[in-house]
Amino acid sequence: MTLSFQDVGKPEETSALHARVARLRSSLEWASDAIEPKIRADVMTTIERCEHRLALGIDHTVVALAGGTGSGKSSLFNALTGTQFAVPGVARPTTSEVSAATWGDSASALLDWIGVDQSRRLGLIGNVELRGVVLLDLPDHDSVNSDNRAIVDRVVPLADLLIWVMDPQKYADNAVHSAYLAVASDHGQPSLVVLNHVDRLETQAAWDIVRDLQRLLEEDGLQGVPVMPISARTGQGVDNLRAELAGAAQARSVAAEAVRADLIAAGRSLSRALARDADPKLPDIEELVDALATAAGIEALADASAAVAMGRTKVVPSLVGIRTEAVERERLDWVDEATHDLPIAWHRVVGEAVAPAVLLAEEINAALEAVEWPTIPHDSGVKGALTRRARASSAAKAVRSKGRTAVRTVLVPLVVEPTQLIHQAYRNLDELTELARD
Repeated sequence: MTLSFQDVGKPEETSALHARVARLRSSLEWASDAIEPKIRADVMTTIERCEHRLALGIDHTVVALAGGTGSGKSSLFNALTGTQFAVPGVARPTTSEVSAATWGDSASALLDWIGVDQSRRLGLIGNVELRGVVLLDLPDHDSVNSDNRAIVDRVVPLADLLIWVMDPQKYADNAVHSAYLAVASDHGQPSLVVLNHVDRLETQAAWDIVRDLQRLLEEDGLQGVPVMPISARTGQGVDNLRAELAGAAQARSVAAEAVRADLIAAGRSLSRALARDADPKLPDIEELVDALATAAGIEALADASAAVAMGRTKVVPSLVGIRTEAVERERLDWVDEATHDLPIAWHRVVGEAVAPAVLLAEEINAALEAVEWPTIPHDSGVKGALTRRARASSAAKAVRSKGRTAVRTVLVPLVVEPTQLIHQAYRNLDELTELARD
Protein backbone atom coordinates (compact mmCIF):
# COMPACT_ATOMS: atom_id res chain seq x y z
CA MET A 1 0.00 0.00 0.00
CA THR A 2 1.42 3.39 -0.90
CA LEU A 3 0.54 7.00 -0.40
CA SER A 4 -0.38 9.09 -3.41
CA PHE A 5 0.16 12.81 -3.64
CA GLN A 6 -1.87 14.93 -5.99
CA ASP A 7 -0.09 17.81 -7.70
CA VAL A 8 -1.94 21.02 -6.93
CA GLY A 9 -1.19 24.33 -8.67
CA LYS A 10 0.92 26.02 -6.02
CA PRO A 11 0.14 29.69 -6.65
CA GLU A 12 -3.59 29.07 -6.92
CA GLU A 13 -3.63 26.77 -3.89
CA THR A 14 -1.61 29.19 -1.78
CA SER A 15 -3.79 32.13 -2.75
CA ALA A 16 -6.96 30.21 -1.93
CA LEU A 17 -5.60 29.17 1.47
CA HIS A 18 -4.39 32.70 2.23
CA ALA A 19 -7.87 34.00 1.42
CA ARG A 20 -9.59 31.37 3.55
CA VAL A 21 -7.34 31.98 6.55
CA ALA A 22 -7.81 35.74 6.21
CA ARG A 23 -11.60 35.29 6.06
CA LEU A 24 -11.47 33.06 9.12
CA ARG A 25 -9.47 35.59 11.15
CA SER A 26 -11.75 38.47 10.16
CA SER A 27 -14.85 36.44 10.88
CA LEU A 28 -13.60 35.31 14.26
CA GLU A 29 -12.76 38.88 15.20
CA TRP A 30 -16.22 40.11 14.17
CA ALA A 31 -18.07 37.31 15.93
CA SER A 32 -15.70 36.53 18.79
CA ASP A 33 -18.37 36.94 21.46
CA ALA A 34 -20.48 34.22 19.84
CA ILE A 35 -17.69 31.63 20.28
CA GLU A 36 -16.81 29.95 23.57
CA PRO A 37 -13.47 31.29 24.90
CA LYS A 38 -11.76 27.86 24.76
CA ILE A 39 -12.87 27.23 21.17
CA ARG A 40 -11.99 30.79 20.21
CA ALA A 41 -8.48 30.43 21.64
CA ASP A 42 -7.91 27.08 19.89
CA VAL A 43 -9.14 28.39 16.54
CA MET A 44 -7.05 31.55 16.84
CA THR A 45 -3.97 29.41 17.54
CA THR A 46 -4.77 27.45 14.38
CA ILE A 47 -5.17 30.66 12.38
CA GLU A 48 -1.81 31.97 13.54
CA ARG A 49 -0.11 28.64 12.78
CA CYS A 50 -1.60 28.57 9.27
CA GLU A 51 -0.63 32.19 8.66
CA HIS A 52 2.97 31.51 9.65
CA ARG A 53 3.13 28.34 7.55
CA LEU A 54 1.72 30.06 4.47
CA ALA A 55 3.96 33.08 4.97
CA LEU A 56 6.95 30.72 4.79
CA GLY A 57 5.59 29.26 1.56
CA ILE A 58 4.62 25.72 0.66
CA ASP A 59 7.76 25.00 -1.35
CA HIS A 60 8.98 22.80 1.50
CA THR A 61 7.35 19.68 2.85
CA VAL A 62 7.98 19.20 6.57
CA VAL A 63 8.17 15.47 7.38
CA ALA A 64 8.39 14.51 11.06
CA LEU A 65 9.56 11.13 12.36
CA ALA A 66 7.60 10.51 15.54
CA GLY A 67 7.54 7.52 17.84
CA GLY A 68 8.28 6.10 21.26
CA THR A 69 11.44 5.10 23.05
CA GLY A 70 13.30 2.37 21.20
CA SER A 71 11.27 2.69 18.01
CA GLY A 72 14.39 3.61 16.05
CA LYS A 73 13.47 7.09 14.81
CA SER A 74 17.02 8.37 14.90
CA SER A 75 18.37 5.27 13.18
CA LEU A 76 15.72 5.70 10.48
CA PHE A 77 16.65 9.39 10.16
CA ASN A 78 20.26 8.35 9.58
CA ALA A 79 19.24 5.65 7.10
CA LEU A 80 17.12 8.11 5.10
CA THR A 81 19.85 10.76 5.05
CA GLY A 82 22.79 8.36 4.58
CA THR A 83 24.58 9.93 7.57
CA GLN A 84 25.19 9.34 11.26
CA PHE A 85 23.93 12.82 12.18
CA ALA A 86 21.19 11.81 14.63
CA VAL A 87 22.36 10.08 17.79
CA PRO A 88 20.46 6.76 18.05
CA GLY A 89 19.20 5.17 21.23
CA VAL A 90 22.16 2.82 21.53
CA ALA A 91 24.33 5.86 22.21
CA ARG A 92 21.78 7.95 24.15
CA PRO A 93 18.69 6.64 26.00
CA THR A 94 16.26 9.06 24.39
CA THR A 95 16.21 11.74 21.72
CA SER A 96 15.99 15.06 23.56
CA GLU A 97 16.31 17.56 20.71
CA VAL A 98 14.79 17.98 17.29
CA SER A 99 17.21 17.20 14.47
CA ALA A 100 16.54 18.35 10.91
CA ALA A 101 17.84 17.46 7.46
CA THR A 102 17.07 19.53 4.38
CA TRP A 103 17.58 18.75 0.73
CA GLY A 104 18.22 21.73 -1.51
CA ASP A 105 18.16 25.07 0.32
CA SER A 106 18.60 25.34 4.08
CA ALA A 107 14.96 26.31 4.83
CA SER A 108 16.38 28.41 7.67
CA ALA A 109 13.27 30.55 8.19
CA LEU A 110 11.09 27.45 8.37
CA LEU A 111 13.42 25.72 10.83
CA ASP A 112 13.60 28.88 12.94
CA TRP A 113 9.80 28.83 13.13
CA ILE A 114 9.76 25.14 14.07
CA GLY A 115 12.44 25.80 16.67
CA VAL A 116 15.31 23.60 15.49
CA ASP A 117 18.65 24.61 16.98
CA GLN A 118 21.34 25.66 14.50
CA SER A 119 23.61 22.87 15.73
CA ARG A 120 20.99 20.24 14.88
CA ARG A 121 20.55 21.14 11.20
CA LEU A 122 21.95 19.04 8.39
CA GLY A 123 22.06 20.35 4.82
CA LEU A 124 22.23 17.73 2.06
CA ILE A 125 23.04 18.26 -1.62
CA GLY A 126 22.29 14.91 -3.26
CA ASN A 127 18.96 13.20 -3.95
CA VAL A 128 17.48 15.84 -6.23
CA GLU A 129 14.15 14.04 -6.00
CA LEU A 130 14.02 14.97 -2.30
CA ARG A 131 14.59 18.67 -2.93
CA GLY A 132 12.24 20.62 -0.71
CA VAL A 133 11.88 17.94 1.97
CA VAL A 134 12.59 18.98 5.56
CA LEU A 135 13.00 15.81 7.64
CA LEU A 136 12.65 16.09 11.43
CA ASP A 137 13.70 13.58 14.08
CA LEU A 138 11.50 14.29 17.13
CA PRO A 139 12.04 13.38 20.78
CA ASP A 140 10.25 10.30 22.09
CA HIS A 141 6.56 10.94 22.73
CA ASP A 142 6.64 8.57 25.75
CA SER A 143 9.74 10.12 27.30
CA VAL A 144 9.82 10.41 31.09
CA ASN A 145 11.14 13.92 30.48
CA SER A 146 8.11 16.23 30.28
CA ASP A 147 10.15 18.76 28.26
CA ASN A 148 10.64 16.14 25.53
CA ARG A 149 6.92 15.40 25.41
CA ALA A 150 6.20 19.12 25.24
CA ILE A 151 8.48 19.42 22.20
CA VAL A 152 6.61 16.61 20.46
CA ASP A 153 3.23 18.16 21.25
CA ARG A 154 4.41 21.51 19.89
CA VAL A 155 6.07 20.27 16.68
CA VAL A 156 3.61 17.55 15.60
CA PRO A 157 0.92 20.08 14.55
CA LEU A 158 3.55 21.97 12.51
CA ALA A 159 4.43 18.97 10.33
CA ASP A 160 2.99 18.57 6.85
CA LEU A 161 3.47 14.80 6.85
CA LEU A 162 3.84 12.62 9.96
CA ILE A 163 5.71 9.32 9.83
CA TRP A 164 4.89 7.30 12.91
CA VAL A 165 7.72 4.87 13.67
CA MET A 166 6.39 1.84 15.53
CA ASP A 167 8.21 -0.91 17.41
CA PRO A 168 7.00 -4.53 17.05
CA GLN A 169 6.91 -4.85 20.83
CA LYS A 170 5.00 -1.62 21.55
CA TYR A 171 3.00 -1.01 18.36
CA ALA A 172 -0.30 -1.41 20.26
CA ASP A 173 0.68 0.99 23.05
CA ASN A 174 -2.39 3.05 23.93
CA ALA A 175 -0.25 6.15 24.56
CA VAL A 176 0.51 6.70 20.89
CA HIS A 177 -2.90 5.58 19.62
CA SER A 178 -5.08 7.67 21.92
CA ALA A 179 -2.86 10.72 22.32
CA TYR A 180 -1.49 11.06 18.79
CA LEU A 181 -2.86 8.77 16.09
CA ALA A 182 -6.53 9.33 16.96
CA VAL A 183 -5.89 13.08 17.12
CA ALA A 184 -4.13 12.96 13.76
CA SER A 185 -7.22 11.26 12.38
CA ASP A 186 -9.53 13.90 13.87
CA HIS A 187 -7.38 16.64 12.34
CA GLY A 188 -7.04 14.90 8.99
CA GLN A 189 -3.27 15.33 9.21
CA PRO A 190 -1.44 13.41 6.44
CA SER A 191 0.23 10.42 8.05
CA LEU A 192 2.21 7.31 7.22
CA VAL A 193 3.14 4.48 9.59
CA VAL A 194 6.27 2.36 9.46
CA LEU A 195 6.93 -0.82 11.43
CA ASN A 196 10.64 -0.75 12.23
CA HIS A 197 12.94 -3.58 13.35
CA VAL A 198 11.29 -6.17 11.09
CA ASP A 199 14.73 -7.75 10.68
CA ARG A 200 14.21 -9.14 14.18
CA LEU A 201 11.06 -10.99 13.10
CA GLU A 202 10.22 -13.95 10.95
CA THR A 203 8.54 -12.84 7.71
CA GLN A 204 5.11 -14.21 8.65
CA ALA A 205 5.28 -12.66 12.12
CA ALA A 206 6.16 -9.29 10.58
CA TRP A 207 3.17 -9.37 8.24
CA ASP A 208 0.87 -10.49 11.06
CA ILE A 209 1.90 -7.41 13.04
CA VAL A 210 1.48 -5.19 9.97
CA ARG A 211 -2.10 -6.43 9.55
CA ASP A 212 -2.89 -6.02 13.26
CA LEU A 213 -1.40 -2.54 13.25
CA GLN A 214 -3.50 -1.70 10.20
CA ARG A 215 -6.57 -2.81 12.15
CA LEU A 216 -5.64 -0.59 15.10
CA LEU A 217 -5.12 2.37 12.81
CA GLU A 218 -8.58 1.90 11.33
CA GLU A 219 -9.98 1.89 14.86
CA ASP A 220 -8.14 5.18 15.37
CA GLY A 221 -9.96 6.53 12.31
CA LEU A 222 -6.92 6.44 10.03
CA GLN A 223 -8.51 4.69 7.08
CA GLY A 224 -6.17 3.63 4.29
CA VAL A 225 -2.98 4.84 6.03
CA PRO A 226 -0.09 2.69 4.77
CA VAL A 227 1.94 0.53 7.15
CA MET A 228 5.40 -0.05 5.72
CA PRO A 229 7.63 -2.80 7.18
CA ILE A 230 11.22 -1.58 7.33
CA SER A 231 14.52 -2.10 9.06
CA ALA A 232 16.61 1.00 9.63
CA ARG A 233 19.52 -1.27 10.61
CA THR A 234 19.62 -3.41 7.47
CA GLY A 235 18.06 -0.92 5.07
CA GLN A 236 15.08 -3.15 4.25
CA GLY A 237 12.20 -0.99 2.97
CA VAL A 238 14.12 2.28 3.44
CA ASP A 239 14.29 2.90 -0.30
CA ASN A 240 10.51 2.50 -0.52
CA LEU A 241 10.04 5.03 2.26
CA ARG A 242 12.47 7.42 0.61
CA ALA A 243 10.44 7.09 -2.60
CA GLU A 244 7.30 8.11 -0.69
CA LEU A 245 9.09 11.22 0.53
CA ALA A 246 10.19 11.98 -3.01
CA GLY A 247 6.57 11.67 -4.15
CA ALA A 248 5.50 14.16 -1.50
CA ALA A 249 8.29 16.56 -2.47
CA GLN A 250 7.50 16.41 -6.17
CA ALA A 251 3.76 16.90 -5.71
CA ARG A 252 4.34 19.97 -3.51
CA SER A 253 0.77 19.73 -2.24
CA VAL A 254 1.36 18.11 1.14
CA ALA A 255 2.08 21.41 2.90
CA ALA A 256 -1.07 22.91 1.44
CA GLU A 257 -3.05 19.83 2.48
CA ALA A 258 -1.66 20.11 6.01
CA VAL A 259 -2.88 23.71 6.25
CA ARG A 260 -6.24 22.62 4.88
CA ALA A 261 -6.37 19.83 7.49
CA ASP A 262 -5.67 22.40 10.20
CA LEU A 263 -8.59 24.47 8.94
CA ILE A 264 -10.85 21.42 8.87
CA ALA A 265 -9.97 20.74 12.52
CA ALA A 266 -10.84 24.35 13.33
CA GLY A 267 -14.16 23.86 11.55
CA ARG A 268 -14.96 20.86 13.73
CA SER A 269 -14.30 22.95 16.83
CA LEU A 270 -16.45 25.78 15.53
CA SER A 271 -19.39 23.54 14.69
CA ARG A 272 -20.57 23.68 18.31
CA ALA A 273 -21.04 27.45 18.02
CA LEU A 274 -23.11 27.23 14.83
CA ALA A 275 -26.51 25.86 13.92
CA ARG A 276 -26.50 23.16 11.30
CA ASP A 277 -28.04 24.19 7.98
CA ALA A 278 -28.88 27.69 9.25
CA ASP A 279 -28.61 30.42 6.64
CA PRO A 280 -28.94 33.92 8.13
CA LYS A 281 -31.02 36.26 6.01
CA LEU A 282 -31.04 40.04 6.04
CA PRO A 283 -34.44 41.51 6.97
CA ASP A 284 -36.14 43.83 4.48
CA ILE A 285 -34.40 47.19 4.81
CA GLU A 286 -37.29 49.01 3.12
CA GLU A 287 -39.73 47.75 5.74
CA LEU A 288 -37.48 49.16 8.46
CA VAL A 289 -37.15 52.46 6.59
CA ASP A 290 -40.92 52.68 6.19
CA ALA A 291 -41.57 51.94 9.86
CA LEU A 292 -39.06 54.47 11.17
CA ALA A 293 -40.00 57.13 8.63
CA THR A 294 -43.63 56.79 9.70
CA ALA A 295 -42.62 56.92 13.39
CA ALA A 296 -40.62 60.07 12.64
CA GLY A 297 -43.73 61.76 11.20
CA ILE A 298 -42.84 61.62 7.51
CA GLU A 299 -46.26 60.30 6.50
CA ALA A 300 -47.97 63.04 8.50
CA LEU A 301 -45.67 65.62 6.91
CA ALA A 302 -46.45 64.27 3.44
CA ASP A 303 -50.21 64.49 4.11
CA ALA A 304 -49.83 68.05 5.42
CA SER A 305 -47.81 69.05 2.35
CA ALA A 306 -50.53 67.64 0.10
CA ALA A 307 -53.15 69.59 2.04
CA VAL A 308 -51.21 72.84 1.48
CA ALA A 309 -50.88 72.08 -2.24
CA MET A 310 -54.64 71.48 -2.38
CA GLY A 311 -55.28 74.79 -0.63
CA ARG A 312 -56.88 73.21 2.41
CA THR A 313 -54.36 74.70 4.79
CA LYS A 314 -51.54 77.21 4.59
CA VAL A 315 -48.83 75.85 6.91
CA VAL A 316 -46.80 72.65 6.93
CA PRO A 317 -46.10 71.77 10.59
CA SER A 318 -42.57 71.01 11.76
CA LEU A 319 -41.50 67.45 12.43
CA VAL A 320 -41.71 66.49 16.08
CA GLY A 321 -38.94 63.88 15.67
CA ILE A 322 -38.74 60.19 16.37
CA ARG A 323 -38.85 58.81 19.91
CA THR A 324 -36.22 56.38 21.20
CA GLU A 325 -38.91 53.91 22.27
CA ALA A 326 -40.23 53.64 18.71
CA VAL A 327 -36.70 53.03 17.39
CA GLU A 328 -36.01 50.36 20.00
CA ARG A 329 -39.12 48.36 19.05
CA GLU A 330 -38.13 48.29 15.37
CA ARG A 331 -34.49 47.64 16.24
CA LEU A 332 -35.33 44.58 18.36
CA ASP A 333 -37.60 43.23 15.61
CA TRP A 334 -34.72 43.64 13.15
CA VAL A 335 -32.27 41.75 15.40
CA ASP A 336 -34.79 38.97 16.02
CA GLU A 337 -35.42 38.47 12.32
CA ALA A 338 -31.71 38.75 11.42
CA THR A 339 -30.81 35.95 13.85
CA HIS A 340 -33.73 33.62 13.22
CA ASP A 341 -32.61 29.97 13.65
CA LEU A 342 -29.12 31.01 14.83
CA PRO A 343 -27.74 30.12 18.28
CA ILE A 344 -28.70 32.63 20.96
CA ALA A 345 -25.13 33.94 21.21
CA TRP A 346 -25.42 35.30 17.68
CA HIS A 347 -28.52 37.30 18.71
CA ARG A 348 -26.33 39.04 21.26
CA VAL A 349 -23.53 39.64 18.74
CA VAL A 350 -25.85 41.21 16.15
CA GLY A 351 -27.56 43.22 18.89
CA GLU A 352 -24.22 44.63 19.97
CA ALA A 353 -23.07 45.30 16.41
CA VAL A 354 -26.19 47.28 15.50
CA ALA A 355 -26.21 50.85 16.84
CA PRO A 356 -28.25 51.40 20.02
CA ALA A 357 -31.70 52.97 19.79
CA VAL A 358 -30.62 56.23 21.43
CA LEU A 359 -27.94 56.83 18.81
CA LEU A 360 -30.22 55.83 15.96
CA ALA A 361 -32.94 58.22 17.16
CA GLU A 362 -30.44 61.06 17.44
CA GLU A 363 -28.96 60.40 14.00
CA ILE A 364 -32.37 60.07 12.31
CA ASN A 365 -33.63 63.30 13.85
CA ALA A 366 -30.43 65.11 12.85
CA ALA A 367 -30.69 63.78 9.29
CA LEU A 368 -34.30 64.89 8.99
CA GLU A 369 -33.52 68.34 10.36
CA ALA A 370 -30.89 68.73 7.66
CA VAL A 371 -33.29 67.89 4.82
CA GLU A 372 -34.20 70.69 2.44
CA TRP A 373 -37.90 69.97 2.13
CA PRO A 374 -39.63 70.89 -1.15
CA THR A 375 -41.43 74.24 -1.38
CA ILE A 376 -45.14 73.57 -1.48
CA PRO A 377 -47.14 75.85 -3.81
CA HIS A 378 -50.25 77.31 -2.18
CA ASP A 379 -53.35 77.76 -4.36
CA SER A 380 -56.80 78.62 -2.98
CA GLY A 381 -58.38 79.45 -6.31
CA VAL A 382 -61.42 77.64 -7.63
CA LYS A 383 -59.83 76.79 -10.95
CA GLY A 384 -57.56 73.86 -11.77
CA ALA A 385 -58.76 71.27 -9.28
CA LEU A 386 -57.07 68.50 -11.25
CA THR A 387 -53.83 70.47 -11.34
CA ARG A 388 -54.00 71.00 -7.59
CA ARG A 389 -54.54 67.30 -6.99
CA ALA A 390 -51.52 66.51 -9.16
CA ARG A 391 -49.42 69.05 -7.28
CA ALA A 392 -50.61 67.62 -3.99
CA SER A 393 -49.67 64.09 -5.04
CA SER A 394 -46.28 65.29 -6.27
CA ALA A 395 -45.61 67.23 -3.03
CA ALA A 396 -46.49 64.24 -0.86
CA LYS A 397 -44.30 61.95 -2.96
CA ALA A 398 -41.34 64.37 -2.77
CA VAL A 399 -41.63 64.63 1.02
CA ARG A 400 -41.84 60.86 1.44
CA SER A 401 -38.81 60.35 -0.83
CA LYS A 402 -36.62 62.89 0.96
CA GLY A 403 -37.67 61.65 4.38
CA ARG A 404 -37.12 57.99 3.54
CA THR A 405 -33.74 58.80 1.97
CA ALA A 406 -32.64 60.62 5.12
CA VAL A 407 -33.70 57.70 7.31
CA ARG A 408 -32.03 55.17 5.00
CA THR A 409 -28.69 57.03 5.06
CA VAL A 410 -28.65 56.52 8.84
CA LEU A 411 -29.79 52.90 8.86
CA VAL A 412 -27.43 51.53 6.21
CA PRO A 413 -24.12 52.16 8.05
CA LEU A 414 -25.49 51.75 11.58
CA VAL A 415 -27.85 48.80 11.18
CA VAL A 416 -27.68 47.12 7.78
CA GLU A 417 -23.92 46.94 7.20
CA PRO A 418 -23.03 45.65 10.70
CA THR A 419 -25.69 42.94 10.30
CA GLN A 420 -24.32 41.99 6.90
CA LEU A 421 -20.80 41.72 8.36
CA ILE A 422 -21.97 39.41 11.14
CA HIS A 423 -23.92 37.30 8.64
CA GLN A 424 -20.85 37.01 6.43
CA ALA A 425 -18.73 36.10 9.44
CA TYR A 426 -21.22 33.34 10.25
CA ARG A 427 -21.13 32.04 6.68
CA ASN A 428 -17.32 32.08 6.62
CA LEU A 429 -17.16 30.11 9.85
CA ASP A 430 -19.88 27.76 8.63
CA GLU A 431 -17.83 27.22 5.46
CA LEU A 432 -15.20 25.55 7.62
CA THR A 433 -17.75 23.34 9.36
CA GLU A 434 -19.05 22.25 5.96
CA LEU A 435 -15.47 21.46 4.92
CA ALA A 436 -15.13 19.35 8.06
CA ARG A 437 -18.34 17.45 7.27
CA ASP A 438 -17.30 16.52 3.73
